[in-house]
Amino acid sequence: MVNICNSEQHVVLMRILDTRNRPSITPDMPLWKLKLTEEEYTNLKETLVQNAYRLEDFGIEAALCYAEWWRRDYNGGIPSREDVAVGLGLPHYCWEQLYKAARHGLKSHGFAFIHSLKGNEYFRTLLNQGGLPVNYIKNGTNLSGFSRFLIGLVEELSSINIDWDDNNIDLIKNFNCIAYLGKAFKNDNIYDVSLQIAHAIISEEDRWLPYDDTDSSLSELTKSLKREYRRVKSEHRTKPLSLSWKLRLTSSKTANLFVNLNIVKEISSKSIEGLNYQSCYTFDVFVSGILVGKYVRKSLVKDDKGEVIGAIYSRITVGVANDIKWSGEPVVEVKIRCDNDDRLFPTLCGSYPPNFECPQVFQMLDDNVYSLKSTANAENNIAVFSTNWKCDGSHNLLLNGELYSAIKFTDKVDLHNCMSNEDITITNEFTPYSAEFRGTYIQWVEQSNFKLLTRIPVISVFDQTGTRVGNIKPKYRVHNSKAEWRNLSNSCLLPFGLVDIKVEFPDNKYVMETFYFIDDMTFVSRNETMFSTELHLYSRHVISAKVDECENLSVEMTDKNTWRISRDACASKYSPTCNLKIIAENNPPLKVSVVAPFEGIVISDLEGKIVPSGKIISYDNLRYFNIISHGQSGMIDVTYKSDKIKDDNTIKHLKSPVIEGIVPLSDYRDLFARMFQLYGANTFDRSSSIELKIFDKRIYIRKFVLDSELSSDKIRITDYTSEDTSDFIYDGDVYALPVSENIKPAELVQIKLEPYNRQMNLFTIPDELLNSEAILFSGPESSRRLVPKYYNFEQEDYSSEVRGEMSAANTILWSERLCKDDVFAGEYWAKTVKAFRIISEFNLPFTTYNAFKAIGCEPKLLVNLILACWINGASDVLIQEIDRFEDELNIAVHWIPHTVWGKCIESFIRSLPPTLINIMNTKLGEITELINALFNATLSAEVASELTQYVAGGNIGNARIFSRADINQFKSKIHGCTDNNIDLPLTRFVLQNKYYVDQEMHKSYRVMIESAMCAAENFAQVKNRTNLFLLESRDYARITNFYRKYFKETYSEIFIGTVKQIVNK
Repeated sequence: MVNICNSEQHVVLMRILDTRNRPSITPDMPLWKLKLTEEEYTNLKETLVQNAYRLEDFGIEAALCYAEWWRRDYNGGIPSREDVAVGLGLPHYCWEQLYKAARHGLKSHGFAFIHSLKGNEYFRTLLNQGGLPVNYIKNGTNLSGFSRFLIGLVEELSSINIDWDDNNIDLIKNFNCIAYLGKAFKNDNIYDVSLQIAHAIISEEDRWLPYDDTDSSLSELTKSLKREYRRVKSEHRTKPLSLSWKLRLTSSKTANLFVNLNIVKEISSKSIEGLNYQSCYTFDVFVSGILVGKYVRKSLVKDDKGEVIGAIYSRITVGVANDIKWSGEPVVEVKIRCDNDDRLFPTLCGSYPPNFECPQVFQMLDDNVYSLKSTANAENNIAVFSTNWKCDGSHNLLLNGELYSAIKFTDKVDLHNCMSNEDITITNEFTPYSAEFRGTYIQWVEQSNFKLLTRIPVISVFDQTGTRVGNIKPKYRVHNSKAEWRNLSNSCLLPFGLVDIKVEFPDNKYVMETFYFIDDMTFVSRNETMFSTELHLYSRHVISAKVDECENLSVEMTDKNTWRISRDACASKYSPTCNLKIIAENNPPLKVSVVAPFEGIVISDLEGKIVPSGKIISYDNLRYFNIISHGQSGMIDVTYKSDKIKDDNTIKHLKSPVIEGIVPLSDYRDLFARMFQLYGANTFDRSSSIELKIFDKRIYIRKFVLDSELSSDKIRITDYTSEDTSDFIYDGDVYALPVSENIKPAELVQIKLEPYNRQMNLFTIPDELLNSEAILFSGPESSRRLVPKYYNFEQEDYSSEVRGEMSAANTILWSERLCKDDVFAGEYWAKTVKAFRIISEFNLPFTTYNAFKAIGCEPKLLVNLILACWINGASDVLIQEIDRFEDELNIAVHWIPHTVWGKCIESFIRSLPPTLINIMNTKLGEITELINALFNATLSAEVASELTQYVAGGNIGNARIFSRADINQFKSKIHGCTDNNIDLPLTRFVLQNKYYVDQEMHKSYRVMIESAMCAAENFAQVKNRTNLFLLESRDYARITNFYRKYFKETYSEIFIGTVKQIVNK
């Protein structure tokens, strides 16, 4: 660390330090905590002005002035480096010298710069050192609006899991609370300091606040934020899933609609119709085919008799998903894919886009962004409505290709409907209620231009807390008629065609949705072959229809509402749907797409191109491919392929029936994941892949499909997945993670490579990496991803054999370093946690970084990793990734021997500075909570709680040897993908004690039962046990993890029962 304070030219800085009894500036606290006086700040500015010709010699003074300018002199808007220079009294042209000097000043004193996907954010870091811009915040009414914003931010962030060290300030822009900020406040630096404040409040760490809390007005701010956090924390709230809508103006006359899943931290199984809480442990939520949330079962809900009646699921996805642009569909598809292979298609509150036949009010959320619900900008509203409505001052607005009218208003506006002669007044007051229409999913419909009904929907109304409201009386009438509204009940006979359904809320506001009621209308196919079929439209109503001709399809009408449809046998493209136009009297045309009912099963991409046999597909790219099936039962056969496996007959096969219709390959993702679970992803073995076979067609799936190579002083991206790659152009990003021996934790950040020649797939190696070692990988958004690869840019590329030897040696070295390193302040543990974050953010294999291979072989290091993640604020990321971490490294946190937990935690506390030991003793509860969360992510909730209590020093209770009845109960719950369980992995566990009454049973039953018992022997430290952490026990470990993952409840019950037997023996 540089110490320049003994020089006469730095006399002002020396006085500042002497007054505070500090020998130098150190990075252990932000610069604002020096609390400079006005006189000291003035003297520093004068020093810079007097030495404007050599600012590079006054780096730390420049950094201090940057911080103080932000704290004292910032006056709104987006700050610039020029603003700082001029504000400090320097000539405008000195801004660059000042900026570089300040950067150097921080770096030379050991300060780390904020890093995000944009790279190192130097300017943001310099201002960040000033903490809160106190003078500007306290000026006039600024504090009031900023306080309301912070209260809303604390509430929002308390409801989601967030990685505080991610430095992603973009998530704030998705929250309604930003509407409380004036335009001058809406910049990244304000968002940055706001996140710091919220982090301090939610973490209950006042020392992290970026301002002096002894200031009376700021002290009151702190108290109000703490009150809000206590209120949010005390409420155990579960809400149903729902969608929200935003309007983004792209110009004064054009706009787009966006939809997103509302963040709900915990939900009840009762709110998801059809969810089997007994067999579903986790589920993913997709909106328009995009993954937006992942939930895991947290606990079971019991009635007063102790009977299980439901479950609570907790969101484990970190962060907020990006808004999804609406493409014009009448219903936004929400799909819930469970780990028990169930596929649910619920209709949520918000699944229907805004109905502009009823004027819709959006309230400003940010510049040109409006929310379809209340924000803090009650005076900035825009109403959007169909052109049937008129009012003075309205203008045309093109939205998704449709022309509407719009008007901005403050509190209210009057509208007149030219068709119905209706007059209404709309206001800026939003209803707290929302309606959900269930039972509207029709399996055979692929697309339509209206929302469809085949029966009366089940309608529910919820208030803003997610509580269902009773005594709702919906009404209906023929669409756009002037008839009276009629009460809607299950006994109603709706007319064929468009109907309006109106739901009135308790506050006298209402929602109206328009549906096309098709009653019993359906399609029947006959005489199906691979290239021709007959399609018949059936309905008891008088309707007519026409089938549209499209590319590669020919249509011939053979009778009323009957057609013969043919396709070209030689075509390379496949038309998966038939598009029909249905005409009913007094109704607009209904356009419906159904699966083209050709017999057979076809795999195509989204453009309709038939996928050839032998194609290699990226695991992350599955949603871009469809299986189209009709009229022929088929099975998907999934197996594993690798050059390292000598006898293919020993490999398991997993089979699943092909689902009728158009189904994305991603719907079979869990089947592929199950095969990876059996044999490992083996990312770095280019011959390893999953083989998907349907009849005689074979497709191969890898998690990483592209490669890279050193080409002179450039990196070339290569594609070896097919013979002809002449037209291959890689359109993704390439990143490098420095891994040289001498790299510091602050420098362990991903570096983006700039394209050199896109057509030749060449990327430039950054200058800072030319003489160092790094791992190259692709961005997480890339549809086809690079195999992560190690490079030493001072050397030629290595062979795979040499790479293997180097990796093994480096893993041993990491083990030695981590064993000796200080968990609290050690450099190697800090680098390991940073690497964990980066691997999570970019969805890389954990085996990419050799430290994790070392940790996977030693239980003590695994406990220390948990402690290091906790002390470095990475607990949420660890909880989110623990399941994948265990899978990829063939380990499990619950295998860690019981005594190792206590020894590691005691050693950790003893290693702390004396001033922190008392503080740490008050924080032990947080460590216990983290351990429980990790257990809960991989074991049943009840067993996780018991195990945590025992690890924390409590008792574990007694258990008897498992009886025949117990074993029979376990066996009844062990079902593979085949009737005879031949798909389940087999081995022979050697147990050291007898834990159950022996009996004849299928091998798979015995292996599953004994795998949990072997894990229990590891936890309870039984002598001569099969040590699951050793490399030679890797097959046992992988099989044990397999059964734990797919039979969690049964495995957990056997595991804890065996632990109790051993402990109390």
